[in-house]
Amino acid sequence: MTNLSAIREENAVFKSEQHRSAVCVFTMVTLFPDPTGYVLGRSEAKFAAQRAKPESLKPNAKIVFFQGDACDSIAAAESKVDYLFMSAGLIPLNGPQQGLGICFSLPYHARIRLIQKLKLLPLLRKSPDPRVLSVLNAGNETPLREDDMGLDKNWALRAAMNHTTAMMSCLPLAYLAQAHEDVTFLYAFPGLLEALTESSWLWKLVVMSIKNVVGMLMWLRGISPEESGERQSWHRTVGEFEKGKLRQSGEYSDEIPASNMNVFENYNERGWPENVWAYTTRVFKAATAGSVSSG
Repeated sequence: MTNLSAIREENAVFKSEQHRSAVCVFTMVTLFPDPTGYVLGRSEAKFAAQRAKPESLKPNAKIVFFQGDACDSIAAAESKVDYLFMSAGLIPLNGPQQGLGICFSLPYHARIRLIQKLKLLPLLRKSPDPRVLSVLNAGNETPLREDDMGLDKNWALRAAMNHTTAMMSCLPLAYLAQAHEDVTFLYAFPGLLEALTESSWLWKLVVMSIKNVVGMLMWLRGISPEESGERQSWHRTVGEFEKGKLRQSGEYSDEIPASNMNVFENYNERGWPENVWAYTTRVFKAATAGSVSSG
């Protein structure tokens, strides 16, 4: 375990250095001084009612809403990007959907699209220490359904969670790390967090049925969102990580043990980072052409 006190000390040093010129792209929130937050959405009018909350939490923040392509807008506004930090996701309780479906598009396709379309990659290369951090389920990989990547014929909750939050997320990052050795790519597991906030009746029913189990797990192994946030911030700011390969870390900021990497290493040796990247590229091509399919 990487000691939390040491992490806090290093984060404090980074904060004291006042990195006001740092440009960070988050699919979550940030505590940097005077940040600029880009909000991508379908309707600025609907977002207007929500704008007051982030502005009250961070009065010096600049909140920019736009409808359209996130990469194009960010590339037009910034000359470099220092950090790309992605943590959006959900548990896919609603079953299979037509097209990409939110169970794939939010935790997986949206993240990879940010990188694949990137205009952000050239911007990252202009940073002295560019980093891409994806926070999901590192170290918990299980085998894919190799003949049904989009789960069109074999959809199940567990399979969907594994495809989106494990192998389909880490394998493309491994491909990118090998192809772009000047950028550091990290994949992290944040630990078991108290983040069950979905408001649908189905989610409430599920939470009621599992809350005792979740509560016991939280008591035994859970960490607070604040601690997890401190650890993820440390990943963005601590010394040098080895470039040219994907670094995976667990809930306590340590590199994933080799015993937990067997499934990933097997896929890596068989060339699956390239296979998953090619599959994802085909999905994006079909989606942008108007023929949307998950697989």
